[in-house]
Amino acid sequence: MFLSNYHSHCNFCDGRSSMEEFVHFAIAKGLKRYGFSSHAPLPFDTFWNMRADDLPEYKAEFRRLKEKYAGQIELFLGLEMDYIHEVFEVQDAFYPVDDLDYLIGSVHYLDRLPDGSFMSIDGSFSKFNHGLQTGYGGDVWALVDRFFEASRAMVSKGGFQLVGHMDKIALNASKCPEFSIRYPRYLTLVGDLLTLIKEQKMIVEINTKSLVGKGFTYPDVQFFPLLKELGIPVTVNSDCHYPTNLLDGFAPAYQALKAAGITTVHQLIGSTWQPVEWEGRRKVLPLRY
Repeated sequence: MFLSNYHSHCNFCDGRSSMEEFVHFAIAKGLKRYGFSSHAPLPFDTFWNMRADDLPEYKAEFRRLKEKYAGQIELFLGLEMDYIHEVFEVQDAFYPVDDLDYLIGSVHYLDRLPDGSFMSIDGSFSKFNHGLQTGYGGDVWALVDRFFEASRAMVSKGGFQLVGHMDKIALNASKCPEFSIRYPRYLTLVGDLLTLIKEQKMIVEINTKSLVGKGFTYPDVQFFPLLKELGIPVTVNSDCHYPTNLLDGFAPAYQALKAAGITTVHQLIGSTWQPVEWEGRRKVLPLRY
């Protein structure tokens, strides 16, 4: 099996290198399929989202690279689309997305805080905690419940193929003493979301961005057996912002998938997502990272 990665961020958003540098690293690491998924434009400016004015250049640069490296690697173009409950969703896009190969649906923002900003579940814990205290009265479970309410709404409305880092709120929430990813309340929230994802026939990404440094995959490895039980297709992505992080966490993530009995991953081949067997071919995996 050839490795793939469909969640990456270049310097058209908050990534730290050019598209072409990522392609060079992908080829050097032996990937045969690679996708760009910059943070999609929003109706307000952030430091991590692409500007709508840059979207034509993003597409043009991709087409140049796809032609230049044809025969060496299969390249795909997507966007990571923010879902902000009752504010912005895929269907509200004010720019064309029909010419893209795929879309990732993700929740980064929740409700507006008293200072007018949106609650961000990503980023530093200090910023997360400020939003938790000022917007949710310090009740981490109210915030976690709201995150999964928004995630269920995003999945129900659809318009994308991959569910991005579906329980990323756990990274910051786990720093609050009242919260644990092992609590039955949390298991139920994730289980309900996965059941809905199955009904909507979507693909769950196994996001390895935080695995090496922080010990987290999204979803957490404890849910891999449930993914297997429900028959939900998965793909493994690193959500990389630097070319050097392109395969971070892949080896232990694949090993955890195998332990859960999952021996296929979905890859975008041509224009369709297809299951690819990797069981018995572990020798091709990068066991050093």
